[in-house]
Amino acid sequence: MRKPIVRCLLVLSIALVSVALAACAASPGSSGSATSSTQASGQKSFSPTLDTATKCTISVAGSYDNFEALEAEFDKFNAHYPNVELSYTKIDDYNNLISTTLSSDNAPDIFFAQDFMLENTSYDALFKHAEDLSDPALNIDLSCVRPSLLSKDKSGACPMVPIFSSTSGILVNEDLFKKEGISVPTTYDELLAACDAFNKAGYPTPILTYNVPSSYGNLVGELMYGDALKHPESVEKLNALDPSAGEYMRPVLAKVDDMVKRGCIKLDVCNELKDGYNALILRFFEGDIPMALISADTASGTAKRESQSEAFTAHPFSYALHPLTLTDEGACLLDKPSVQFAVNKDSKNLDMANEFMRFLMTSQELNDIARAKRLLTVTTDLSYDGMYAPFSKVDPSRIIATREVGLSDDATIQYRVAAYQVANGAASIDEAIAGYGTYSL
Repeated sequence: MRKPIVRCLLVLSIALVSVALAACAASPGSSGSATSSTQASGQKSFSPTLDTATKCTISVAGSYDNFEALEAEFDKFNAHYPNVELSYTKIDDYNNLISTTLSSDNAPDIFFAQDFMLENTSYDALFKHAEDLSDPALNIDLSCVRPSLLSKDKSGACPMVPIFSSTSGILVNEDLFKKEGISVPTTYDELLAACDAFNKAGYPTPILTYNVPSSYGNLVGELMYGDALKHPESVEKLNALDPSAGEYMRPVLAKVDDMVKRGCIKLDVCNELKDGYNALILRFFEGDIPMALISADTASGTAKRESQSEAFTAHPFSYALHPLTLTDEGACLLDKPSVQFAVNKDSKNLDMANEFMRFLMTSQELNDIARAKRLLTVTTDLSYDGMYAPFSKVDPSRIIATREVGLSDDATIQYRVAAYQVANGAASIDEAIAGYGTYSL
């Protein structure tokens, strides 16, 4: 059975200070994955390996405010194990508190983990609690997951597995493009031409973005990872935060500078957004913004916000996430893990926690949960529908697995902050390059 979702405010003293029930609305819409059977992937169908009459509780902790897509998986798991109570808990200030929580009496059985945590020694305590999900003894079949999305630690263990994958792109009001007779851009020159046309037509800004450093990863990601892939010798210097590596940012920063100067991104409009992705989506739904620069993680929140927008409710329009390219080589897909699950090896119900992961790590369930969450599937049969249909036109050779490029989180932060500074006139291109290795979010 499924327990109600609870939202927990945690403090550094380990204890949970307050717990309140959170009402969760169902998330409409479809994600960028198509259903495929477990049999089609070559996996065996899930069948219980434990006593189906087992009574226990399994808790999942993460950073999402709510997780309706996971609740649906709880219900399906309960068809096999009706006496297992499953719940999801949101932990405020998750990244700072999860390590402490895992050492508390309220430690979750399953929890969110991220790639950057593997690079950061301050999360060593977290991974001391993580089960090696690739251990053959657990019988968790990871064969349906794209290998490029699987994390391995220095010992070769797999302490977390991806549940969704994400990318970056432009959320396009397709009706506006049709109205103005403009083609959705597939090259940088086409992007500039489209922005110029929308400016001449009097739109507030051709491209909307949340104007904070972290958001600029959605703009520079293709060039950042693409250039590093072409010049693998640069990765070591970039990851070492060698000041001389700043020169690798020049082509990226030149494009950012060019776009702002040409009026592709009008920062006075962008600066009106005050509360992150929620405000960005609702502003886009006003219907007079041609494009919004976002990640798939933000795109996943569009469906439930359609009804929150009076403008969209009154005048709905067609929209989808399209690839964004700052080159003339053709659009690409940045393939990167989004939410990843780890299992607490000190769980009081470890066998059942691993059993739930064995259930979830099948093509059928991973595709289903991705569709419900409106994110990309992590399965090898990567396919696109609904929101992500435009990515089906991306040539397979233009799919960049970001993890395989090898850039550290610290290196990507340098690009994001430098791009933000150049875009906002806080630094020239040369000044931003000179600051490589000194930036933080």
